[in-house]
Amino acid sequence: MPRMIKIEQKLSMLREKHKHVVYLVTEDRDILQAVFTQMADTLKSFLPEDVSTTLQTSNNHSFFKVAVSNGVLADAYEVFSLKEKDYIPKDFFQETGGSSVGKPLFKNPRIFFVMNDFQILPESKSAGGRCASHFLKQFIAAAKREETEGRFILLFLVSPVLKMPEGFESEVEIIDVPEMDREDIEEFLLVEAEKEFEDNCRQRAYELNGKKQEISPVNLQRIREAAKDFRGVSRRGLQETVADLQAEFGSFFGRAEDKSGTEGNRRKISASRKKKIMELKRNEALHDPTVTILEPQDTVVGMREFLNWVEGVKEEFMDVDKAHACGNEPPKGVLLTGVPGSGKTQAAKSVAAAMGGNEGNVLLVQFRMDNLLGGLVGDSEANFKRCRKRIEALAPCVVLMDEIEKTFAIDKASGKNDVKMNILTALLDWMQENKKQIFFFATSNSVTELKPELLRDGRFDMRFCVFMPTYDELVDILCLHMKRANGRAESAGAGLFTENFDYMKTAKGFINEITAYARAENKNMFYTGANLENLVTQTNRELKKRAGKNAGSKDAGWQKPYGEIAYKEALVETAKGKFSQPYGVTNMKNIVEFWLAAYENQYTNAGELDLVPFTAYNADKCEFQTEKNTNRDRGAAASKHESHRTAVMSERESHLADSKYDKGKAAANEYDRYMSTRLREEIVKYHKEKKNSIKQQEN
Repeated sequence: MPRMIKIEQKLSMLREKHKHVVYLVTEDRDILQAVFTQMADTLKSFLPEDVSTTLQTSNNHSFFKVAVSNGVLADAYEVFSLKEKDYIPKDFFQETGGSSVGKPLFKNPRIFFVMNDFQILPESKSAGGRCASHFLKQFIAAAKREETEGRFILLFLVSPVLKMPEGFESEVEIIDVPEMDREDIEEFLLVEAEKEFEDNCRQRAYELNGKKQEISPVNLQRIREAAKDFRGVSRRGLQETVADLQAEFGSFFGRAEDKSGTEGNRRKISASRKKKIMELKRNEALHDPTVTILEPQDTVVGMREFLNWVEGVKEEFMDVDKAHACGNEPPKGVLLTGVPGSGKTQAAKSVAAAMGGNEGNVLLVQFRMDNLLGGLVGDSEANFKRCRKRIEALAPCVVLMDEIEKTFAIDKASGKNDVKMNILTALLDWMQENKKQIFFFATSNSVTELKPELLRDGRFDMRFCVFMPTYDELVDILCLHMKRANGRAESAGAGLFTENFDYMKTAKGFINEITAYARAENKNMFYTGANLENLVTQTNRELKKRAGKNAGSKDAGWQKPYGEIAYKEALVETAKGKFSQPYGVTNMKNIVEFWLAAYENQYTNAGELDLVPFTAYNADKCEFQTEKNTNRDRGAAASKHESHRTAVMSERESHLADSKYDKGKAAANEYDRYMSTRLREEIVKYHKEKKNSIKQQEN
């Protein structure tokens, strides 16, 4: 049902309910213009006879302008001088009294009053202070007195969030205005299409040779296609975008009767329309404090199984009709749990980029609790509702809920736990009921700290875990960070590396050498992506120090630009130092606990090459199965990984492409063998100790 029909149904019952205040909760500041235009007949029924004779004959499309120009619709802030007053006296709307200035202002023709941004009228605990509750109480009482005299006064409150003083819920008609739906948008665009025909010296769309005609099926289909692009756009945004397209192309949809409707021009109009709408949505969201907009980036490394799954559901997400044709609803989202620094947030940016494709028409929105928590009772819940409406208006979009286990963590000192639980409940209901093109992307660093409600079936389509990167993934990640560092250096004047610097050779050389060192020293030198980023940063700082010490000397090995051997040696030396400790050294216990928790909760590994597969572990015996079959499967997966990796390198992350890369099985390297062995040993050891501890406690 179009939103205006819902609003009109409530307005038509106001006289019967004796309600004189309507609260429209909406981001659309032009909502009242739409209400007066599309519900003119209903609103005219409230006019007294002496006023109706002036306005009844006005065209419904111009009723808003006529009502304003004739003083029938007035701005309450201006009429009652609310912005100029420090307080509202108790006798403001009384028949008599020294401060009785409100009563005379109810005189004809004023019937309708509006207060945009009602939330700015402050609430005050001081007696007689200028506050929302005091004003509403007096206005409603005065309006009811006017009703006994035959005049029905209406006050329209408009604000993006509900800020209703306590005790007025039964006196005020609260309408949570939904966004414009498909029918609303199509109706608006049909009117604009008719104007196009008029403006271009053509007959109106429904008149031809004196006979009433419908808009041609071809044009009607094109208008409906345009309407799909405008989903989630405000009424003002619709008007501005349509006007821009008409000024640029002569049409917002490409009329079949003239040159704007040629195939080439239609493509240009469509591309421009999508771009303008994306910019409009982004700009509107930037001014909404309840949401944060992030930039999609297609630079994730690894996670091949996860990315393959995303590619498989992409079409169903972007085209709801295709999902329904398969008997499915569009995908709800995914939960990606992994060790810290494994690139989970970056994966969300890549998903938004993948969903949007070349057109880039999928926004990435971050859901943040600190954007929602308010200081007053009810503020946080109201902010959540506003956040939800904004995100639904931004669809299609990806919603990132980063480190969700911390977002809803219990904090005994904060006093906001009840509020957080209310928001969590509302969020879960939203995720369960969601039918829009909203893809919820939740990340967490821990499996055990996640609330059980988040793990129930129906919340997310899939649960993936991101484990420690493999050899090939580390090579790619290290290449990425070296190239980024070199790019920053080049933008500052001079690059870090020599011409034709071999990134792959340097990265592989470092990992091979550090693995040999780790074996010799019996250390768990196992890296995450964040570890490698920090390693490059620390190495560059150390090289800068050495360059200063060696200034003017013949030792050019530590001077820019660096060659492969010099930089590899610098990386190794930094890695062995105290300022660069990999996650395997500092958090092996956490890695083991994470693996076991993911195993127990039946997660799917996000990577294609699984060095420590869940299927190989026997939890009852605390042991891994015989290696014969798992080695064979791992080798096959490695070959598949290499062939697929080579095929997609040119499409994804061109910074990783390197002709000098020596292809080989990912499992056929010392790093993967060593990490696999050490992790299995630690998993078995930890699990046995845990079981023994439980038995001792039971005994």
